[in-house]
Amino acid sequence: MGRAGQRRGVRGDVLSDPDVRALYEVEPDRFVEARDALAKELRDAGQDDEAAAVKKLRKPSVVAWSLNAAAREAPDDVAALLEAGEELRRAQRKALSKAGTEDLFAATEARKRAVRAVADRAIDALGGRGEAHRDRIVSTLEAASLDRELGQRLREGTLDRDAQPTTGFDAIEGFELLQGGAATGAASPRESAEERRERAREAKEAEREAVRAEHAADLASRRASDLRAKAAAAEAAARDAEAEAKRLADEAKTARKRADRAARD
Repeated sequence: MGRAGQRRGVRGDVLSDPDVRALYEVEPDRFVEARDALAKELRDAGQDDEAAAVKKLRKPSVVAWSLNAAAREAPDDVAALLEAGEELRRAQRKALSKAGTEDLFAATEARKRAVRAVADRAIDALGGRGEAHRDRIVSTLEAASLDRELGQRLREGTLDRDAQPTTGFDAIEGFELLQGGAATGAASPRESAEERRERAREAKEAEREAVRAEHAADLASRRASDLRAKAAAAEAAARDAEAEAKRLADEAKTARKRADRAARD
């Protein structure tokens, strides 16, 4: 959009404008103020349509803001996540045609690693409150890895909301798959429609189980980290208590000696 006096009309999506994207760098509690100021600037420049579009922009949630910050700081990590999502889509298609179950496992693990890399960046952006938002950050990243529109907004750093992932197979339903795994509009003569639906149901359930297992593993990992931290704190407290006990014992010995000397005198 440029600055006042040099403004050009917004071309296409309002989110493609640098001034609008800059709004998403602002802390959430200052977003509305910055958005309204930009809208006023546009109106003053005679760009009423653009001003109205800017005025409608939603304030990013805390999770969305942290992920936008991560996208700006580590665009390569975000690109790797979106590519991992594409690989997972391809592996799911192969799994539906009884081929590539190993590929599905590998793609799921690769996506999990890519999610963790971006999630760690987002959590760092939130500082001390970051861990409290980890689950929603991870869920939004999983959704963005399979939803191309959401993924593009993540790439651009303009997310405004949290999201929940689907199982991943919803995006590829409607494909007719031959035995070898190629997509086509015709049904395989060797496989009935009911058999294809059953295999799709089985694949969906397998994906759901994988997602549940991933979340359970993440929770267990965080629980283990918490327990290790508590154990370390308890050990430090025990050392402090032991040192205090020794100090008090030494003081008691010193006091006893003084009392004995006083009694002799």
